[in-house]
Amino acid sequence: MLYKAFSDRLFSYLALYEKGLKKQANTDIQATAAWLRSLPAAEQDSILHQFLTAYCDEAAWEPLHRRGNGNMPYALSESVREWLTPRCEAGNMPELRWYYELFRNHPAGAESAVRYLEAAYASSACDQKTVDLLFASFVDELGWGAHHFPEGCILEQAVIDQCMQQCKAIMAEHRVSEYLACRFEYYKRLYACYEQYKADGRTRDYAEYLKAAEIDDYCAKAFPTAEIQLN
Repeated sequence: MLYKAFSDRLFSYLALYEKGLKKQANTDIQATAAWLRSLPAAEQDSILHQFLTAYCDEAAWEPLHRRGNGNMPYALSESVREWLTPRCEAGNMPELRWYYELFRNHPAGAESAVRYLEAAYASSACDQKTVDLLFASFVDELGWGAHHFPEGCILEQAVIDQCMQQCKAIMAEHRVSEYLACRFEYYKRLYACYEQYKADGRTRDYAEYLKAAEIDDYCAKAFPTAEIQLN
């Protein structure tokens, strides 16, 4: 019953938000966050565990994913982060992964999110989604570094080497999706082309290296992201 009460409050917020009544919606979600904090710890645990399972792992709450910038409403997200943090510090799964999914771009949570994802991967409860998220984080870093090829590389060589090594290590231990494996193969070839282009003194047309490797640089220019589907 408490989870239904929580869900009803979120639907009330969404109805206001979708009508364009954003100030009222913000007041509504702030009241929901305050109500959630006022509950006994066991009841908060029950509600938030059900909610985050649905939100992160079951492709539920799609209207919340679609709203505004795609993030959870601020007041609610701060309550969730407050609840998740001690559980992540205790090494709980899937809380470690949930934190990364929700707060990897959060101004105050991004650094912890990376640390928690690494802890999730090292956990005995590591799941496939954790594997894919960690692998994707290294592939995305390579994508970022290649954005200005052939003029230059944004990443230092040590970072490139680390990303390549980490991806290979993950693939040696776990299965990754075909999509992610193909993206990694693409960046291996792309970086090899760029290194050979530099070694040759940048005297040849860069496109010739890409053609020989049977790739193009569209993905690098398009800033590919390896968002893991929430299902």
